[in-house]
Amino acid sequence: MTEEDIRRNLTDAGCDGALIRQYLEAARSGDRGKCTRLLEHRRGALLDEIHGAQKRLDCLDYLRYQLQKKREEI
Repeated sequence: MTEEDIRRNLTDAGCDGALIRQYLEAARSGDRGKCTRLLEHRRGALLDEIHGAQKRLDCLDYLRYQLQKKREEI
């Protein structure tokens, strides 16, 4: 995988310039452990975003459910 491929992949994953630079520096120096830690950290951040979005969806769904329930009572 070329550096350009890695850069494109990290960009597509939503990584910022600083993380991309850190990753590429670690990759150039052969520090696979650091590369893995950087990827795991980003993955965790993305999961946190997903869980936050899921919680917001759950709140909206609950409100929709309550509205539907009130309509059926009428």
